[in-house]
Amino acid sequence: MSEHTTLRMEGILKEFPGVVANDHVNLSVERGEIHGLLGENGAGKSTLMKILYGLYSQDAGDIYLDGERLDLGSPQDAIDAGIGMVHQHFMLIPRLTVAENVVLGEREPATAFRGDAEDSWLPAAVRNNSLVQSLAGQFSLGLDVPEQRIQDLADQYGFDIDVSAKIWELDVGQQQRVEILKALYRDVDLLILDEPTAVLTPTEAERLFDSLERLTDEGLSIIFITHKLTEVDAIVDRVTVLREGENVGTAELSSVSRADLAEMMVGREVLFEIDREAIDLGDPVLRARGVEATDNRDIEALSGIDLTVRQGEIVGIAGVSGNGQKELAEVMAGIRDVTAGELVVNGEDITGAKPKTFVDSGVSFVPEDRLQYGCAEDLSVMHNATMKDFRDSRFGDRPFLDYGELRDYAETLVDEFDVRGVSDVTETQAGDLSGGNLQKLILAREIYRDPDLLIANQPTRGVDVGAIEFIRETLLEQRKAGTGIILLSEDLDEIFDLSDRILVVYEGEFVYETTPAEADRERIGLEMTGGGGDDGKTVAPPQHGATQESES
Repeated sequence: MSEHTTLRMEGILKEFPGVVANDHVNLSVERGEIHGLLGENGAGKSTLMKILYGLYSQDAGDIYLDGERLDLGSPQDAIDAGIGMVHQHFMLIPRLTVAENVVLGEREPATAFRGDAEDSWLPAAVRNNSLVQSLAGQFSLGLDVPEQRIQDLADQYGFDIDVSAKIWELDVGQQQRVEILKALYRDVDLLILDEPTAVLTPTEAERLFDSLERLTDEGLSIIFITHKLTEVDAIVDRVTVLREGENVGTAELSSVSRADLAEMMVGREVLFEIDREAIDLGDPVLRARGVEATDNRDIEALSGIDLTVRQGEIVGIAGVSGNGQKELAEVMAGIRDVTAGELVVNGEDITGAKPKTFVDSGVSFVPEDRLQYGCAEDLSVMHNATMKDFRDSRFGDRPFLDYGELRDYAETLVDEFDVRGVSDVTETQAGDLSGGNLQKLILAREIYRDPDLLIANQPTRGVDVGAIEFIRETLLEQRKAGTGIILLSEDLDEIFDLSDRILVVYEGEFVYETTPAEADRERIGLEMTGGGGDDGKTVAPPQHGATQESES
């Protein structure tokens, strides 16, 4: 790692009404290093990086890049200075292709009309004509030259993306890789990565880490925002920890432990061990038989799914992103139609029923994309907290609702689930909350209904270590209360720690079943990628004296 300091942020102050987001924060990044930025959701990490990327203006303080003071009034100013950012929440246009999203915002068309275009069929005199250049800039996105380069980048980093595909056709993991491609395409000198591995499998994350190390070997500096302490150990050279808007310390990785970093983040000791006590399983709350479904392109996504979930049981679903997990979760929650098979909840066949029937039958759902599907981000916290239960008689007789009761209910959820950043449940919008606090609000809404079946799809994706601890403990408490839980996660540690049974999904089918006690991680990894062999499913024996059906 070079000793040359490429970035200095000095005394950065940023205030919002009633909140000091950054309290005179200092941050320095060396050339060629991967610098970790840790902190709870709401600690000020995103605000600090948005200032660096020109999305916000600081109220005080200075920013220097390679010794030159920067005045960043917009993201374009940051890009011109050599700073790129990959955001945690996607900034993509669904109806455009991958290539169109990557080049969007480029100032000059990369077409055969450009004077520096390689292998152009136009004579140089024509390409360099100012009128031709002006017309090319007005009427062309210019994909004929960069598209191949974008595809080469995608192939180089193992992103498995067709750059001519529309964004809406891609799964969440692939969309995240497009965001990374957007930054790599612009050849930045300083790259900000906000939770870049949130939707990557461990193998994909390792590939990304290899790529980042190659980039830093060439002098690129990277700020790596993450809540995963294992990632800090794996990839980061130095780390800075923010808490409540302040820099509480910067350290070399060799001088601190995971426990030290976690305590710096939350201001208390964090428990890494999860106590999942043995309990007797109850009656089935869900029976799915022969379920089939298609994706948004009308291509088969699920085939022959058989699944039983019992009271007090957590069934963990492991798999590589894009193998049917999204469709499986949506089918079980009643928001995607099945093309074959049946769904029985609490003994009632509700196959093909409306989503409201699933809700009324005791089904709760935490979706993988909390902003797009889990909330109405422009509505208040109160509206979001009560949107599934406002018809309840305790909130008044329709069309007249008891506004005070709705407010009290929302405040109860905010208090009991420690949702921070809410000054007034009727004024604060869901979209104003940090990722972890929004996830806790969604979890509060779904769990406070005391569901019989809870489908949790990537419940801890992109949230900090304190929120992860809270969410996992909440799921275990709900299990103890008798709720059957389907846990879909790409975090194998989470699957192992929380699940009573583990199922591996590959290309829309369950290909392997085991228990945490008997599981072979290597075998699971092979099954996730279709390399588990032809010996069929391994069906785990029943646990804790419960009767378990072989087909589940």
